[in-house]
Amino acid sequence: MKTKTIKCNFKNSREQIIDARLDLPADTRLATETKAFIIFCHCFTCSKETITTFRLSRLLAENGFAVLRFDFSGLGNSEGDFADTTFSNMQDDLHSAVDFLSEHYQPPEFLMGHSLGGTTALSIAQGHDSVKGVVTVASPSEPEHVLHHFSHALTLLEQNIAASFEVAGQYYDIKPGFVEDVRSFDMPYVLSGLDKPVLIFNIENDVLVSERDSQQIQEWAGGATCLLNVSGSDHLLSGREATRFVADEIVQWISGIV
Repeated sequence: MKTKTIKCNFKNSREQIIDARLDLPADTRLATETKAFIIFCHCFTCSKETITTFRLSRLLAENGFAVLRFDFSGLGNSEGDFADTTFSNMQDDLHSAVDFLSEHYQPPEFLMGHSLGGTTALSIAQGHDSVKGVVTVASPSEPEHVLHHFSHALTLLEQNIAASFEVAGQYYDIKPGFVEDVRSFDMPYVLSGLDKPVLIFNIENDVLVSERDSQQIQEWAGGATCLLNVSGSDHLLSGREATRFVADEIVQWISGIV
């Protein structure tokens, strides 16, 4: 791929160092010469190197965009303990990423995310004047959707007992505060106040996030929306053809806004 990557990091408001990468077109001498800056948020328990985030970021960089991808605190190479994760902390990490780009490069014009990362992007977009739109890929309409991962652990957490849950063969410790936090967000209300355009990708036959989630995002969002279906893929967009389709549609959509 004709791109280059800059290693970088920044601190969140809890003074934790967040590890990040800025993907750029290979022939761009200065980051400020790119078409627009985008921040990409990865999925729950994932990282900035997860195939969905990595591939889409690089494809967008090939098309002239600067894409910042980072590890949420407690994941990847970022500081913090995942057991302390809350949706509020994820929001804080993303706010900090916006501040980082604004201070060292230029304010991001678009936020995007895969799965819960997209939900996080939706939840803070209205609070940043520089952000012109949001892209979600296989994202739940509400953060509490991730509780389906917890299985029997949810019973313990609801009794204020720390527990662990399993995703793709790996176990993660989590504290009871996570449940209360994700359930406290009124996403219909938050999205009703979002007057910026939203591009929504629904993965057909996604076993983790249903089509209804994409439809609810479209129904609740206060601004213009576009919902596209992606066939022949899975929740992680494992197929290269599907990933390129999504990237091409994002490029076309953004080009109609900037």
